[in-house]
Amino acid sequence: MQIEITNFLKELLPGLDDFFFLISQIGGEIFLIVLLLVLYWTHNKKDAVLASYILITAIISNFWLKLVIANERPPSSSWHPSADPPNYSTPSGHAQNSVTFYGWFTARIKTWWMVIIAIIMTMLIGISRVYIGVHFLGDVLLGWGIGLITVLLCIYLEEPARNFLSRYETESLLLVLMTIGFLMTLLAAVLPPPPNDNFGAIGGLTIGFALGLILETRFVDFSNEPYDGQKWRLVLRVLFGLVFVIGVMAVLEPILPSEEIWLRTIRYSLIALTGVFVWPAIFKRVKL
Repeated sequence: MQIEITNFLKELLPGLDDFFFLISQIGGEIFLIVLLLVLYWTHNKKDAVLASYILITAIISNFWLKLVIANERPPSSSWHPSADPPNYSTPSGHAQNSVTFYGWFTARIKTWWMVIIAIIMTMLIGISRVYIGVHFLGDVLLGWGIGLITVLLCIYLEEPARNFLSRYETESLLLVLMTIGFLMTLLAAVLPPPPNDNFGAIGGLTIGFALGLILETRFVDFSNEPYDGQKWRLVLRVLFGLVFVIGVMAVLEPILPSEEIWLRTIRYSLIALTGVFVWPAIFKRVKL
């Protein structure tokens, strides 16, 4: 049945294999994290941090849902030649994360153009996962549903959550987040790993993100405003920052390979730490 749906899409939209593969890559976690880093470095730290909490929640929940449901991927014969999807199939992480990410920003920005962007991106990303053969249609529909529920819950609970969390120091809450990331990684390390994946990347991002925010708040506290109103400085922050973070990723990958969950955790912790703390410390120091 799955192959028939994939073939139907390819007949309906012929010759778009590479286009939908690119859309699928754009819908991945790395691309969304890059968007959040750009927002964090240049526009609004608080919005970027809040959106990061929500995206991390979506990514973590998707990993454990897949592990519990343990539904195998569609036959590899239907995959795009360059596709090598990790973990199990249900629900689609791309579909869940895209609805959560774009839905949240739609709720915050509340403009017609953001609604259109959110609809187009989530639809294209979801369709791409079926088109390139790595997900069942039900995986995508379930991912969309979970993402929508996540956004609605975040909207509904934002104010009471803020009121509750305001009683505690931000640093203490971040230490709790670090502990959660570590304990989840420890649990994942003793469980049978999913196909071609482990929790190291997610655990590492969670730990590095929390530690980076603690260090940034205490030692950097950078501003999103360019010096003397010179917007080109923000452009350089992004260009040099992305090169720096990608360079760190490239250097660390052979040293801390993904196959070992704790080495992968350390690698992604350092990557998150670089983006959230090290690079902001550098560009504040050089007045970029």
